[in-house]
Amino acid sequence: PRWLNHRPLRPRQVLRRRRRRHHLLQPLELEFRLPLLRHTRLPRQQALSRRPALSILTHYFIPPTSAPSQSLLAKARQKEPKSLSSWTTKTPIKPENSRDTGAASINKWLKDANNDDNRAEAGSAHPDGYTVVVTCNKVDPIDDIKQRCDLSLYPTACAPQDRNDGANWSEIEVLFKCKPHSVSDDPFDEEAEKFEPIAEHRREIFDQIMSYAILIFTKQHRAHLFTVALFGQMARIIRWDHSGVVVTKKFNYFSEPVKLGRFLWRLCHLSATQRGHDPTVARVRSKTLDVDLMERRAKKAIRLGDHEIGQHARVLFAQSIANKSDRCKITVDGRDFLVGRPHVASSELAGRGTRCYVAIDCDHPDGPFVYLKDTWRVAHDGIEREGDVLAFLNDETLPGGRVDGVPTLVCHGDVGDQQTVSQDVWKALHPDQHPECPLKTHRHYRIVVQEVCLPMNCFKDAAELVYLIYLCIKAHGQAHKKGVVHRDISAGNVLIYIRESVVDGQLVQERVGILTDWELSKRTDAPETARQPARTGTWQFMSAYTLDHLNEPICIPDEIEAFFHVLLFYAIRYLRHNIYDVGDFMHTYFDGFEKGNGEYYCGEKKRTAMNHGVIRVAGSGRLTFTLPPGFTPPAIGDSPPRKTHILNDLIDSLLELFRARYTLHELSKPAPPLGDAGVHPNQASAHTSTHRGRFAGMRQDLAVLHGSNLAGTARLQHVRPKVTPEERAQLETLAAQLHNHKEIEYLYASFFVDEVVQQWPLQDAVPDQLPKDYRPKNDTHEATSATSRPVTGSKRTVTEDEGDREQQEPKRPARVTRASGKAQLD
Repeated sequence: PRWLNHRPLRPRQVLRRRRRRHHLLQPLELEFRLPLLRHTRLPRQQALSRRPALSILTHYFIPPTSAPSQSLLAKARQKEPKSLSSWTTKTPIKPENSRDTGAASINKWLKDANNDDNRAEAGSAHPDGYTVVVTCNKVDPIDDIKQRCDLSLYPTACAPQDRNDGANWSEIEVLFKCKPHSVSDDPFDEEAEKFEPIAEHRREIFDQIMSYAILIFTKQHRAHLFTVALFGQMARIIRWDHSGVVVTKKFNYFSEPVKLGRFLWRLCHLSATQRGHDPTVARVRSKTLDVDLMERRAKKAIRLGDHEIGQHARVLFAQSIANKSDRCKITVDGRDFLVGRPHVASSELAGRGTRCYVAIDCDHPDGPFVYLKDTWRVAHDGIEREGDVLAFLNDETLPGGRVDGVPTLVCHGDVGDQQTVSQDVWKALHPDQHPECPLKTHRHYRIVVQEVCLPMNCFKDAAELVYLIYLCIKAHGQAHKKGVVHRDISAGNVLIYIRESVVDGQLVQERVGILTDWELSKRTDAPETARQPARTGTWQFMSAYTLDHLNEPICIPDEIEAFFHVLLFYAIRYLRHNIYDVGDFMHTYFDGFEKGNGEYYCGEKKRTAMNHGVIRVAGSGRLTFTLPPGFTPPAIGDSPPRKTHILNDLIDSLLELFRARYTLHELSKPAPPLGDAGVHPNQASAHTSTHRGRFAGMRQDLAVLHGSNLAGTARLQHVRPKVTPEERAQLETLAAQLHNHKEIEYLYASFFVDEVVQQWPLQDAVPDQLPKDYRPKNDTHEATSATSRPVTGSKRTVTEDEGDREQQEPKRPARVTRASGKAQLD
């Protein structure tokens, strides 16, 4: 291919098609009201595009006569050679030549830039320096999305040896995006308010560059990454981290190659840590004791007496180490853990970038598998680390005792001094606006817990689903009594844990609900001041009231309603009902939103269901769950056998409580002022006279209908709910139940007593009814132009089929977070 030729669009099209699997397949994380960032997670139409979830923070200029800032590139350990300027200016890249020539030109810049620091590192990491390779001809076989990048900088020892080998995303140090036709291919726009291009083709180039960065962050353990964009004879250097993006002012690398040359020389003289690699992660090489341990544990189950236990965790671990290149040793608070491919991995850069692993604790190599979460937590004042919250909830000696139904802490800790810097650049460029900084500070953090769980979509039947949600509500109530409120109830945060024991020589497996991910929790006695520039939660599962009242604190009724939305989410996907178009219902109910005054609010379908206590289905009337074929519930007393699922009764009972709450909210709203306040008497008189003349005929008709002449002024009445004092008292009694965990627990439990429990059919779960390739009918470019995570209900998921039901890739519900403040979901 010619250096000037455009690359075929197919790789981008494949990327877009793959990333748009279904917005409901992964929960969405929103951060509302972050004016500069696309990494803000917005409601579905604004946030559920498959565009990578990160946007431009600001531009960072390179002074015309100097190299990129030391704060951007870190400090090189060696002095630059005096000949640096001369050897770069003599070897500019010639755009009229092929990519091979471009790679050769850059390699001339690198020939003397061997990394002496790396030679001193363990194993002589890169004694042969670095090489730029053309990597646009073939894809990496381990890349599920099948992306290709133009040029890539590798350690020479790890570089592809053949131009047809394709990119090796696990080894790339810097990638180059080449669009040398003209400056119009610039992925940034310095004249635009948000520094983002308006032209579609330029936005697509930015999306593609970002998708490359996402893939490298996914395949490598990194704190930050550099990429280079070449367009026409201009270039930009880009730095990515989990807070934002910093990009240089464009410069002419043809007439001023010293700038690009100096950047590459410095980069090649940085240590691995300074280049963005995580020193607390080491690959497990073949023919080592660690490899032997991993392979043995993947094949041999733990035994408890004569029984094998922990099989679900063993199977997940075996799947994760199938690819030898995924095997690593990760250090958490001074302890080592052996892991494979992430069980769950975030597909976004901005935000927490969470990855979860089934792991072997090297301190107990033959003990149970554990669950390791690697994330970039928000490091703001007042926000506790998740491990500290779990230690508090696990502590039996404190008032309230140990909270059942939450993970058991093994260890946790921050990872060295790894912290994002994009927010610091923003503050440096806006010295008078520090409190308004829309970027969060993220610190690298890891936590290990004992429980290796299954996603909630592994439930066997409706009865078990309700029971598991009930246990999570109990855990929420115990935690609240102890002084902690979760504040992020979502489909990905309720899991199934298999508790195993041997009783009378028999293996007993009890499936219980676990309420996990307490990273966004808050103490009940904490001040109601904002801890970060965004409200936290998961859009799909936040209460209608929370979504419509951005500045109101989350309360218990909001959390109880969120549990209801989680129950509904799984029931619609995995149980029988009368919904014809599941994708459309999931989109409008869970992802729906309305926009006004620059903010995003609750979608109409969810709000209507809460206000009226009824969920309507297009063409089918009321939402109704149906019984499996061949099952007839036994009659209770003299009543005939029921013809519909008992789950309908539970849902109707909960909807009645929500309707009472929202009706009382409506009644409590003050009526808008009426009358002629502020109007001059003469103006009012003239106004009245004019209207009487214009509408005299209507007044006459009304007088005939009433049989008398109208006199005086008509009394205006606003349409408001009309309730008697007795009805209001009943509404208050119903709504009060939402403030009491015990009342809600009693409501759930009442459907499992005496003859009622026999009304539940067994094994009535069905395969996922949400189409994998579903795409909303109104998913236009405008609707999909912002970032977000895919929407699904589960944050943690099994990678293979569980029975006959497909497991979906987790979506962090896109964590819906809304920034408020006017007030986040990552």
